Amino acid sequence: MPTIFTHVNPDLDAICSVWAARTFIEDLRNARVEFKPANWNGLEMNSEDCALDMEAGGRGFKGEKNEDGCVHSCFAWVINNYASPEDREALKYVVRFVDIGDSHGSVIDFLAPELDDDAQMVFNATGLNAVLRALQSTHQVMFNPENNHIVLERMSEILFGMLKSGRARPRAAAEAERAELFGDGQVALTTNSREFGTNNVLFSQKHVRVVVYIDGYSLGITRDQRENVCLGDPRILALIEASGEDWFKHSAGWLICRGSRKAPATSPSKVDPRRLVEILVKICQENPRKNPIE
Repeated sequence: MPTIFTHVNPDLDAICSVWAARTFIEDLRNARVEFKPANWNGLEMNSEDCALDMEAGGRGFKGEKNEDGCVHSCFAWVINNYASPEDREALKYVVRFVDIGDSHGSVIDFLAPELDDDAQMVFNATGLNAVLRALQSTHQVMFNPENNHIVLERMSEILFGMLKSGRARPRAAAEAERAELFGDGQVALTTNSREFGTNNVLFSQKHVRVVVYIDGYSLGITRDQRENVCLGDPRILALIEASGEDWFKHSAGWLICRGSRKAPATSPSKVDPRRLVEILVKICQENPRKNPIE
């Protein structure tokens, strides 16, 4: 059985590289993993073994090196060389995050230097690096190095979930294409969307302002949170009140519904979704976009 070697107290690049190798390199799918000091010379390696994110006496793989001396992540090297084009696309944001962190330091400083210190702390305390460090702290890897294997398995679950989410983006885009659009594309009507990212595609790429969704028996309205469309408009509320139904109204004003993925409705609504669309088109016409699309 081949072995993948990487360094002890692994950083995000090392963890992601090992996961990627076991996911995308056929000969390493069932490989054992061993953690060695970063200055390990690699003399124990056999021909079928590999060392990731470490030199291993010239036997290991680091990232690609630019002419200016900038070294990219080993994770990017594995993905670019072994993942399919579809999976490279699915993981492109994760790869970019790891690559920036490995080659430039703080991802937040690099991508959004204009953020104030508090905003940067929020992102730094909740990103992938923070998740890794939280797992390492939970399992006390500094004192129990054997627990690095537990951390690797937990992070591998997260990374595989991110791969699955990335693979779902094309399906979300296809669902967005099937949505009915009204009012010059400002209002969309979707039916039984299965992907979490469909509304995001409608809002960010199609520039839809409001979505009326039908999901089984559930019916609701959600808006782009950057928009000024009022879902508490008296015309909407009057239509709901006439039905005699009790609808949930989100306190932040971006969702009003009778049934959602968190609490699916168990019977059909009496409210006509196309009547909701008609009202919302009028509301959008009366309230132009804050930032018109050019």
